[in-house]
Amino acid sequence: MIGQRVIIIEDDHPIRQLMSALLEMEGFQIVSLDSIEPEDQTLKKVKLQHPDLVITDVFINGKGSFNFIEKLKQQDECSQTKVLMSSGMAVEEECLQHGADGFLLKPYMPDELIMKINHLLERV
Repeated sequence: MIGQRVIIIEDDHPIRQLMSALLEMEGFQIVSLDSIEPEDQTLKKVKLQHPDLVITDVFINGKGSFNFIEKLKQQDECSQTKVLMSSGMAVEEECLQHGADGFLLKPYMPDELIMKINHLLERV
């Protein structure tokens, strides 16, 4: 399905720009955010966008995003939204326990990101 909406939450500006450009070339509608703070406002922004997928780093601006992901998944509007988390640390189990649907260990190649997204959104 072309035009699926993806929200990228990444505090590293160059990485956020590269991810946005890559995913736009793949036909996704992109919304990018640089923080999960303040959490209630970010949750509201995400709910209003009705994303198919949220991609977030495990740590955003030095704060863990597990609590944010748990709250996101509790929202009726986002209960079916897929969440892909990434980190330079091997924390896949923790991510999945907190509600993530997938995990990518950094550094990863662009094709790995696309493959993981396509799998999560059943675009394969």
